[in-house]
Amino acid sequence: MINDPIQILLKAASYAARKHSDQKRADGMTPYFAHVARVTLLTRHFFKIADQDVLTATLLHDVIEDTNTDHDEIAEIFGMRVAKFVILLTKNKMLSKKQREKDYERRLRRAPEAVQIAKLADVFDNLSDRVGTTKLPKTLETAKKWLEIFKPTLKSPAGKMAHRKVSKLVADVEILTSRGNSYPDAPRRA
Repeated sequence: MINDPIQILLKAASYAARKHSDQKRADGMTPYFAHVARVTLLTRHFFKIADQDVLTATLLHDVIEDTNTDHDEIAEIFGMRVAKFVILLTKNKMLSKKQREKDYERRLRRAPEAVQIAKLADVFDNLSDRVGTTKLPKTLETAKKWLEIFKPTLKSPAGKMAHRKVSKLVADVEILTSRGNSYPDAPRRA
């Protein structure tokens, strides 16, 4: 197993890019990997999480849910701690939709704070990416749900700051959409 932190992140980025290579974001043009990379950048640089395993997990956070990858493969390549974090960030598709959401919320409520912050980075990116789309109302609803879920558990300065930044984005998006506007650079999509 590789021990150099940068090499691990580069390996995880390549791995995730290959796993998501045939997937696109909702606009039908943007490679799905852009979302994974943005979530990792937000987690590290915007929300100040430096935990190597959490950052690796953010690069891999959708590979189990959206590809044919399983927990054992992640554990074998990236270690058990990374695999555990990826599982925390993954909905269990073997459960019914209602059970899946409850299980996902329950696991993330109990997750380490850095993993919760990574989820907020995912929420932040999804919300930013959906301004000007028909998916925005549901994404806003989801963002508010996660803010409520994490509000009592985020105790560190980084956790509180992440919560504030996502809350501000939610408020800004609500103001813009109530005026019929979107962010200036946001493409209009169906």
